[in-house]
Amino acid sequence: MEAFILPTILLILVAHYWGVSANRKRANAWLGAHISAFESEFACIGFSGRRVVSATQVQQDGIDKAQEQSGGNENALKEKSKDVFMSYATGRHNVAFADVKISLYKRYNPFALIGEFIFPFFIESMVPPQEKVEITAYTFDGKEKDLIPRVPGQEAVKGKDSAYDGFVFAIVHKDAMKRLRDERYDISLTSTKDHPRLPQWASVMSENAEITESMLTKELVDAVDKAGIDGLESLIISDMPEDAPKA
Repeated sequence: MEAFILPTILLILVAHYWGVSANRKRANAWLGAHISAFESEFACIGFSGRRVVSATQVQQDGIDKAQEQSGGNENALKEKSKDVFMSYATGRHNVAFADVKISLYKRYNPFALIGEFIFPFFIESMVPPQEKVEITAYTFDGKEKDLIPRVPGQEAVKGKDSAYDGFVFAIVHKDAMKRLRDERYDISLTSTKDHPRLPQWASVMSENAEITESMLTKELVDAVDKAGIDGLESLIISDMPEDAPKA
């Protein structure tokens, strides 16, 4: 019995540690590839509260000193579980903060991973696992004074009025359209149409045509094209809850 049990235990341990290490490397690789984009849009990245350095500082002080000041990717990524990693960004006009969630395969548990791939073939309600990144930005919507903590002796928050009229608008991959309609209450309220400026694999889900034309700027269309058919599942702007109200 020992001849079978001990190698099996050893194989499980090796698979576990390899899977954990592989997921950490993938999460850090994604953050490393996109950290410059976050730094250009937000003042603080991660959970340390450090202010990132600007491109001007990098040019003046050099990359080594700039990285030392910003702390690199330290505390920028938090491991919520062995397959889920979180990050955080704040410090931008009209945006209170942004949550980043990186979901990866359960490489550390081959039996669970195999089951997650097999069961959807027999159970229609189950969805095969996907590796994806979800970034959710929360607007101030005129509530800066309520959301930004006051420091004693510091002046009140000043700036333009960030309040806006809410709406629901989304650019969705056609393969994910039905699932999103079933899962999200806000998306179910929209009408779905193809748009000549978007690639064939994407559709617009919007409350009305005026919102669609206002939102489909050249920059957004170019970003969708650059993301590609395998890079974008959905881009959703919503003032409604994901779950249907109970009353």
